[in-house]
Amino acid sequence: MTTDTPTLPEDTGRKTRVLACTNGSAGSGKSTTAAALAYAAAKKKKLVCVIGLDKQRDISRLLGYDDPDGDEELPTMFDVVDKICSLAEAVVPAKDTKTKEFIPNLWVVLESKKLDKLEFKLADQTARELWLYRIIGELRGRFDFIIFDCPGDVKQATIGAIIASDEVVGCTKSQEKEARGLTELEDKIAEVAMAYGHTGMPTGINWVVINEGVEHKAQGKVYKDMEDQLREAYGDIVLETVGDDVKVPEAYTAGRPVTLFSPQCRAAQAFTKIGRQMKLYR
Repeated sequence: MTTDTPTLPEDTGRKTRVLACTNGSAGSGKSTTAAALAYAAAKKKKLVCVIGLDKQRDISRLLGYDDPDGDEELPTMFDVVDKICSLAEAVVPAKDTKTKEFIPNLWVVLESKKLDKLEFKLADQTARELWLYRIIGELRGRFDFIIFDCPGDVKQATIGAIIASDEVVGCTKSQEKEARGLTELEDKIAEVAMAYGHTGMPTGINWVVINEGVEHKAQGKVYKDMEDQLREAYGDIVLETVGDDVKVPEAYTAGRPVTLFSPQCRAAQAFTKIGRQMKLYR
């Protein structure tokens, strides 16, 4: 950790992987997954930028900024949409909520509650689905990874993130509502790809992360059966299950990624393994 304000990395032409953590349903663990993977990769000395797209502002809080709207000096993603600043100008260094120190190698584009007006702001734009695709180039070449933390729907924010991404990370739980959200997400990706497939956008879900999973049927047969169905449906792209772990809600309450809050807990170890499975680091 450091108290010296890190500067935005220069564009060195490095290969940047852009990932969208998403689901058609809320409460599927998107922010938890995005923050945990981002911190784990940064800890491995990868340069990472997380872009928050949810009016709930969970990822902003997990990366050190409890109320971005409360500080007029802080740029937010809505300021980018409103053309007050560029995407590159909106990037700020992530912080440890507990120590207030900057987290090395990790940056974030903060969210705003005004993002609930995104649909209205983009309404008169031609091919508005490309709104993020048009500007993501400002950050490619600067980071090893860019991670979009999407809201719990498949409207303009999520659609824009998918088109601007290289890979889609479907976040879910071993419950029917979140599993249905993956199906809705697949349908939307297929629909959008018919119009914008020429951009090189993903044509399906690339990875599936199951949060709050169970280890055996004794913990809940219905949940275990749903997890088995997800693995049968999605096969090898289903990664290590993140088991139900009290440290996850504790980390959320503390406003810290679980991989930072409790690196040795079961959930943090699972997310660290997921990062390896995704080849984010060795």
